[in-house]
Amino acid sequence: MPAAESQAEAQEEVIVTAQRRPERIQNTPVAITALDEQAIVQRKLSDIKDVVTYTPGFSGNSEDSFIDTLAIRGIVSNDYGIGGDPSIGIFKDGVYQGRTGSAVTSLFDIERAEALRGPQGFLFGRNAISGAINIVTNKPDTERVRGHVYLGYGEVDRVEGEAAVNLPLSEHWALRVAGYHTASDGWVDNVFTPGRDDRLMGENRTAARASLLYTAGPLRVIAMGEYERRRLDGTPYRASNDDREVLDAIDDALGIDLVVGGGPRDVDTDLTDPRDDGEIYGGTLQADLDLDFATLSSITAYRRHRFFYSEDYDGTPLRIGNYSQRQRGTYASQEVRLVSPGTGRFTWSAGLSGYRETVRARFTEQADETAVCLAGYGYSSCEELTQDLYGTPYVAAPGGVLVDMNEARTVNTGLSAYGDVNYRVLPKLNVGLGLRYTWDHKKFGLNILPSDTTLGNIWTFAYYTDGFVTDGRSWQGTTPRLYVRYEIQPRLNVYASVTRGYKSGGFGSFTVAAPGPIEEFGLVPDGTKPDAFAPETIWSEELGVKGDLLGGRLRFDLTGFLYNYRNLQSVYFDTETRTQRVLNVGRVQGYGAEFATTLRPSRFFDLTGTLTYTHTRKRGDRDCTLRDCGGLPNPTWASSGVGTFHYPLASGEAYLTGEWIYEGRGRQSFDWRGITRRHGYTAVNLRLGYRSESGWEAVAYVENLFDALYYHGAENGGDLTPATVWGVAQPRNVGLNLRWRFGD
Repeated sequence: MPAAESQAEAQEEVIVTAQRRPERIQNTPVAITALDEQAIVQRKLSDIKDVVTYTPGFSGNSEDSFIDTLAIRGIVSNDYGIGGDPSIGIFKDGVYQGRTGSAVTSLFDIERAEALRGPQGFLFGRNAISGAINIVTNKPDTERVRGHVYLGYGEVDRVEGEAAVNLPLSEHWALRVAGYHTASDGWVDNVFTPGRDDRLMGENRTAARASLLYTAGPLRVIAMGEYERRRLDGTPYRASNDDREVLDAIDDALGIDLVVGGGPRDVDTDLTDPRDDGEIYGGTLQADLDLDFATLSSITAYRRHRFFYSEDYDGTPLRIGNYSQRQRGTYASQEVRLVSPGTGRFTWSAGLSGYRETVRARFTEQADETAVCLAGYGYSSCEELTQDLYGTPYVAAPGGVLVDMNEARTVNTGLSAYGDVNYRVLPKLNVGLGLRYTWDHKKFGLNILPSDTTLGNIWTFAYYTDGFVTDGRSWQGTTPRLYVRYEIQPRLNVYASVTRGYKSGGFGSFTVAAPGPIEEFGLVPDGTKPDAFAPETIWSEELGVKGDLLGGRLRFDLTGFLYNYRNLQSVYFDTETRTQRVLNVGRVQGYGAEFATTLRPSRFFDLTGTLTYTHTRKRGDRDCTLRDCGGLPNPTWASSGVGTFHYPLASGEAYLTGEWIYEGRGRQSFDWRGITRRHGYTAVNLRLGYRSESGWEAVAYVENLFDALYYHGAENGGDLTPATVWGVAQPRNVGLNLRWRFGD
């Protein structure tokens, strides 16, 4: 085979910046997966959470804005309040994106996505104890005018469009502007509203980004502003008719025969318009100055968000668990760092970062008063309840609905200092040491509003506060990392690393800590504060092998890991106090292996695939004394991949792509009741396309080819909340995408 043809068939180098400097992914002693722009576009990855699908060790993708279900090697954030920090770090161009309501944004005009497994406190300005996703956007350049236009239409009236253009303004200035819009109807029928065309899981998203570049000699400055408006349907839940313990109790109390209607892809919910709406504004200013001995970088960022979410988490046609969350917040950060050049025997980096975050939220629970009195408390009527508890007559609330509200607010500030050194001890042996110090302070307030109904505070909260009760605490931690990398041959490396991870403590958004007994249904005593929980820590060990073989046609990455978690922050529903609590459970142990490979045996075929095995064990959770208390959502086995056949045709190529996503059974929280499970599934997508040398492309697709039925999650409830499944996947759907790239 001629040398030129061999070189054409070899794979392009993958360059990442996970260690703050550009380097080959095969030389990076970190468990990392990178998806370039072509992979993101071809696989129709629409938002940041979709990166999870094709990353070994990641799980928990869903069709909403929450990040508390995202798991890396089994570890999730597991707290939908605002008093704690996410376990997974989501970054864009190295800037922390925040929490639920602001972190999930659309993927458009993206250069690449980097997904890192394991503690990442040594790589970014914020800690990321379970792992991180870093999105790198396309930047302006002064070379030439270029850009792209993408259009698409598919089933459930899905319309999507994306456009971007790079405009050189002068020798030193360039501008890049990009926009994105998608809208679709839903695919989940609510049988509670027969005859209405109101299918759930629809979406309407609009986003825009503008970046301005100035470059002169050793100085490079990029200013970026972006905006996104999200109008999605909140996640629909479906209660299980098999949960006779809860449903029979409701039936007996209310004198009804409660049956959840519809099939497995339908829901039967009284909340006919669940919402997942958000607006996100952001601005970033990054300046890089080449000082010869190092690059000095300054990253200044500011983000603001508004978020509203509502769902019916009981999944029945009764009004028992209607929940909503209204939230707004700001996030400002500043990072300054020095990074030495990537060549040479000795390399290093050092940095300082700080942030200030403000978040305010109002949480609302709604329940039918009759259900509360009869099913919740076992009285024959609400009149009997109020006379027994308070000696007062019962007056029905408007619509007969009990509305409970609590408010939370937090001001978080933090500082950190980090650095790392890397030394080539021998021509093929490198060692590295990283160290990070983190300090966080949180000033948190919780206000549980007194009920303005005659039932009082008897449902979501059995007490109330006189305005905000507040507390402020600081936490600090030091996290080292040590690695060794050995170059077996120029394109084959083995590495081993030991890393300590840390996440600061916080406050529960739904519980208080009182200095003494709280009078039932009454005002909390003086000295009551928000309920605090402690930091969590992890020691993680990795052994990895990365290599290019067969002249670059075969690339692989095999990682084995072992970790020990202490004081894992875990949320659960306390049936005695009827509140969601966050507490530290005992210990979590996990181990497994992650494999990723890309094979390109000829110009006609290429294959990219992953395979993951993860075993986790949790002990010391609540009153559980078992060796494994369950509750971590990772599938034991998972796999994903893409295979593509290419065929030269006219002045371009035709191609057929097959994608697979497999997730084994996952054990959800409250798994001990064992009524609903998130069963394993396999989804297959097909894409048939033609790509022209002149820059245009047409792709017809079928997603979920075999119409697999699966859910993104399951909960086993308890008390008056039946076991549910939520987030049913979209059934088989077809569509067409047209793309045009110019100036390349």
